[in-house]
Amino acid sequence: MTDAAVVGRILREYHQRTIRPSDIRHLYGTVRGDRVSYQLLRPGAESVVVQAWRADTPVGPQFTGSAAATMVDWLCSRAATLAWLAERGYPAPRVVPTHSGDRVGVAGAWLTLATTFVPGSALEPDRDQLRMLGDALGRLHSMPAGADGDVFVAPDASVGPDVSVGLDVPVGLSAWHPVAAVPATLRRLDSVQALLPAQWRPLHDSFRRTAETVGQHAAGLPQAVVHGDAWPGNAIQASAGAGAGTGAGRAGGRPAEVILIDWETGGLGLPLLDLGYCLLECHMNPGQPQAWRIEPDDERIAAVADGYSRRRILAPAELDLLLAGIRFGVAFIGAIHFEQALLEGARGASMDIRLDRLRNRLAVSEAVAERATRHLARAGRRYAEPGRPEAAGA
Repeated sequence: MTDAAVVGRILREYHQRTIRPSDIRHLYGTVRGDRVSYQLLRPGAESVVVQAWRADTPVGPQFTGSAAATMVDWLCSRAATLAWLAERGYPAPRVVPTHSGDRVGVAGAWLTLATTFVPGSALEPDRDQLRMLGDALGRLHSMPAGADGDVFVAPDASVGPDVSVGLDVPVGLSAWHPVAAVPATLRRLDSVQALLPAQWRPLHDSFRRTAETVGQHAAGLPQAVVHGDAWPGNAIQASAGAGAGTGAGRAGGRPAEVILIDWETGGLGLPLLDLGYCLLECHMNPGQPQAWRIEPDDERIAAVADGYSRRRILAPAELDLLLAGIRFGVAFIGAIHFEQALLEGARGASMDIRLDRLRNRLAVSEAVAERATRHLARAGRRYAEPGRPEAAGA
């Protein structure tokens, strides 16, 4: 199979026969692997990003919380989440249907998901743009999901991919939804316990405590649609006047806004975990190596907290569990790394770098949580009642 053959099938699937070869850009992946992505530049229309996965590819361990059993399940749930956002006017990439109107396409052995391309520039993580990143996340978390009957969540992930059902638009589960992610994390930790080197045991113990804490309290925490990977590298400073497909650049001189992209991990979940991850990873700059160590930066934390609180105020239970919320992503990812290293034989410099990053995130998490709690509590007194969006910023 060649790039030309896969691209040809994609163009037929999306009825884009007028696109010239020079209008097709390879973004990442390879047809010799299990994933590849292209950008289609359409003259006179929005550009489209088409992501293609081999249909027989297993759902990755990083998407455990979505409870998807097959790649078809997982792609359909991703498309459903983006459609849910579109129904409510939230700025995000929009699903581009196939020529037959389906959200997920079939191009030979490949499954495809096409979305609009969000034009703009990479986020500069200064105070103003990090405040807009927090605002985008707070706006997302303030949209009703579950409490008003829009979304139903089954209490048991064993029911498979249809664990969330919308009355109008179904919503997939996020990659870290605790109904599936907590049991999966604990199973992975149990499976490697007898093989742990002594120097990894403190990490293992911390991962277990964090997963158990989130699992014990998840039922009492607010739910919403979450992004799952909110950091400056997954946010775009949208161009003023960008197309209505993203909701960016509205008329009347309103400034351009920050739009979250890369929704692979998005869906129904806990805002606490989404915000917690962002409070850690807001310290990273786009283009910075992902294993780079971070040091708590009070200005960055305050900017994200202030932007978030303009839209949504954490409930008291969320503030009390903020440290666990910040650490959960580290525990979830760390359990996967342990499984890969000790059961699948993934060793060497790459694994050493991953574990070093995890140690760094745990080491700084208490300081990040303490500073974030202070800023979020102060903003809560300034902006709104607990759990309610701030009307003035909507």
